[in-house]
Amino acid sequence: MNFKRIFAIAAAAAMLALSAACSDGTSSSNTPSSDSKADTTSPTGYYSDDIKAAAEGPQLMFSNVEAAAGETAEVSLFVSGAAKKWSMCGLHITYGDELMPVMSDEKQNLVEYDLGDASKRSTGSVCMLWRNQVAKELTDNHLGSIFFTEIFDGDMGGDGEIVKFYFKVPENAKKGTVYPIGIYYMPPTEEREDMFIGTDGDKSREKYAFTNWTGGSVTVK
Repeated sequence: MNFKRIFAIAAAAAMLALSAACSDGTSSSNTPSSDSKADTTSPTGYYSDDIKAAAEGPQLMFSNVEAAAGETAEVSLFVSGAAKKWSMCGLHITYGDELMPVMSDEKQNLVEYDLGDASKRSTGSVCMLWRNQVAKELTDNHLGSIFFTEIFDGDMGGDGEIVKFYFKVPENAKKGTVYPIGIYYMPPTEEREDMFIGTDGDKSREKYAFTNWTGGSVTVK
């Protein structure tokens, strides 16, 4: 199976879908908290009742960080229980919409990010801002979203930090304000599909990942 071709197709589809929607945000810690719960204001789910989640699978979790008003928060996405068991991901990452993702290319809606140790064997990655026509489930909960996807040549995805994102905290943010970070699973269409999967195509482990993630936060210090 040609995974580089699959990635190219998936990335292109993601860009096309998001381009249509997008036409015209100093951390104190990057260690995920085991006590953190997925924020109930961050919609999540896996929209296939035909698939039963595995008893265990990839555990996605975000860091809980602090940043002062006007500073840039560094938020990491981690995974455990997935070493050499995943080959591709496509994730809608949500954040409190008062935050502003740091952009690498405004015109192309490309978001700044850095890959972590879990992604050191990645053969390609893309991250884009979802600007317009954002899902009502998100806007109703004052959430924005970025889309991150990457591919490996086989099941070479590791455990640890997958990726780090950068969010600018509003200049007028009040001390103690907490902005949630999470995942929004979008049901698949002919144009794109959210995923966290290996070459075996095990949807039960993927469903575990999308229904058992642990949310993070940015707290204004």
